[in-house]
Amino acid sequence: MKRIYFVLSFTALLVFASCENFMDVHQEYIKDGEIIYSPKVAATAFIAGNERILFLAALYKSPNVRSIDLYWNGRADSLITTVSPTSEIDIFEILVPNLLEQSYTFDIRTTDIFGHKSLWSTDFGNAYGANFRNRLTNRRLNDLSLVEGNDAPSGRVTFYSAADLLVRNEVRYAKSDGSTAIVSITAEFSEVFCPSAKGGTTVEYRSFYIPEEEAIDTFSTAWATSDATFPLIYMYDRSNWAVLACSDERADDGGGMHTILDGDHGNYWHSQWGPDVDLPHWLLVDFGKPLNAAKIDLYRRPGNTDTKTVEIYFGDTPDAEEGEWTKVAETVFSANLMEVTPFDQTTKGRYMKILFPDSNRAPFTNLSEIYLYGGT
Repeated sequence: MKRIYFVLSFTALLVFASCENFMDVHQEYIKDGEIIYSPKVAATAFIAGNERILFLAALYKSPNVRSIDLYWNGRADSLITTVSPTSEIDIFEILVPNLLEQSYTFDIRTTDIFGHKSLWSTDFGNAYGANFRNRLTNRRLNDLSLVEGNDAPSGRVTFYSAADLLVRNEVRYAKSDGSTAIVSITAEFSEVFCPSAKGGTTVEYRSFYIPEEEAIDTFSTAWATSDATFPLIYMYDRSNWAVLACSDERADDGGGMHTILDGDHGNYWHSQWGPDVDLPHWLLVDFGKPLNAAKIDLYRRPGNTDTKTVEIYFGDTPDAEEGEWTKVAETVFSANLMEVTPFDQTTKGRYMKILFPDSNRAPFTNLSEIYLYGGT
């Protein structure tokens, strides 16, 4: 913003200059004798940095100016910068290095090719350093999780809201191939993704701040290590899954086969009744691509204990009756939710057949939701 204010201030000066005779402005300085002055800087700005300051100086129609002369510490320290301005508008960026961390008063003048000096102008700026850095704190870490990726799961790191003057955060994490990577997010976002993150590992994180708006340098906190770790499993995204078929259903009682993927446990699939259909019953789900499973969550209809045994099969053809199917898990319901670990977590298949071979109240059975989790 300071650079924007600088441009606006300089524009205002140009408007003023266009309405005045240039010699009229200097007339009071030559009325008692011929005193010749080099043109003053038209506008100045000082942008804060890390033990340095960026000095912006504007000249207007000053082709004879040879240098911009900057003084501070009661004019005990100086920086003389040679310039070659044109007959139009010139803006110079001059870096003032090796400054102590404090506020400064700067005196500025110019010198022209004839050795004439301009009248003085004064402006102010701040340099920052270790004292500012030591006051900084890391943005608070909220949570670590795993989410499904294209080829491998991604870690997701979420932060709480950002403090004033925070610019960005960096996260350093371990990848599943043993390498280390760094990702970053800017202050307006609260989550960042870590491709191919290794489950069961912590992350390191740090925050970057600027001391003033438009500062030229950022200041970082020290790396901190998370208390939490990425989980070893992650839930698959079901948004592109589809229930292709079922052995039978009574859709007006619970909603039908598609409800096992809708996230609403009040909806459910129920086998046919009135007339009743004999066991076994089944459902066929299409993942859209081959998946394996590290864990399976099965929910039956709330408040109903009809469902007894559930068997899970993976296959590569959408034919529940004739395709080749590999049995990957089996559970007998003793509660509304059953968490199942597959027999072989490396078994992959694009299609899943959910088989109900028996019932606690034959031939009726049901299913409310099914969730699959991948592993790292």
